[in-house]
Amino acid sequence: MTHTLHRRGDNQSLQEDYVVLIMPAQGVNVPGSDEKLKTLWEIFSHYNVVNFGNGNYNKFNLSLEDLKTKKSMIGHAVFKDKETLGKFVKELKEADLGLSTVLSGLYDEVKGCCGSLGIKLHTVEHSLGVHGNTKKLPPENVLEIHTMCGHALISPKLIEAMVEEIKKGKKTAEAAAEELARQCSCGIFNPYRAAKLLKKMASV
Repeated sequence: MTHTLHRRGDNQSLQEDYVVLIMPAQGVNVPGSDEKLKTLWEIFSHYNVVNFGNGNYNKFNLSLEDLKTKKSMIGHAVFKDKETLGKFVKELKEADLGLSTVLSGLYDEVKGCCGSLGIKLHTVEHSLGVHGNTKKLPPENVLEIHTMCGHALISPKLIEAMVEEIKKGKKTAEAAAEELARQCSCGIFNPYRAAKLLKKMASV
């Protein structure tokens, strides 16, 4: 199971949201993985990723160059299009780092990306959604943003507050999305997609 799995939204919106999670496996290849993670950050730097992080830092509180100097046990990045994702996966495959790699996104798009590179999927996981008293959940448009942080660190109330700030002209949708993105220390929140969703909410 991965915390990148529970994103919500329609196909058009989710076509701009792909998350990569890469890490060594405990008991298998953690020793010696420092240099591999540094190589991973270098590879990420070759692409226009909309966010990245290692669980402690993300794009909005540390540069990718500075992140290379930190000890990491996990690397995340978010891509906003499948073409760039495909180029990244190709370079990652060629680097052959031997690290566990999870791609999250629309199934057909991720499968197509891997298939075009001759990569056979090892495991496929699907989110079955939320069960129980779902009447207590925030509105669906808030959940579309909230679920982009897999640890639920982005409060629905903060999302609604950002929408009000945009409506009042106090913030742009992009600035509001960045403020939300700072809360997600893993760096899996997609501010590019969030700005579009916030703008849509503010226009209602």
